[in-house]
Amino acid sequence: MIISNTNVDVCINKIKMIRPGINPKSCDLNLNIDWSIEYTKTDEGNMEYTCTLNAMGEMPIQFAVQGSLDCEDKSEDLEKRSNELSPLILDKCMNTMINIVNVTKNSIVTIKNVPEVYLNCFSGEFKN
Repeated sequence: MIISNTNVDVCINKIKMIRPGINPKSCDLNLNIDWSIEYTKTDEGNMEYTCTLNAMGEMPIQFAVQGSLDCEDKSEDLEKRSNELSPLILDKCMNTMINIVNVTKNSIVTIKNVPEVYLNCFSGEFKN
């Protein structure tokens, strides 16, 4: 990520997502999202962030990303540049959330009959 000719590494350390218990059928993900980004400076002088997204509507989702920011220029005060960083972090978090929603959607799997001989060959491999 580059902000005003300064390279900044945006690291994602933790992701938390809570989907509805039951996936609504044939619903669109409403991108009416309440969001916030909190920045904290560590004792070492590094910058960390927590981006929280709450999607509202038919498919409510709570999503949070915790991460850190690392700048090539160690004298750069990223805290003063949060107005440039926030839209970039928000965009990255929105894309991540949409990708995870797509990966975790319900899917239909057809189970074919597997010969019992085949099952017996592999069942011993899973015992302690």
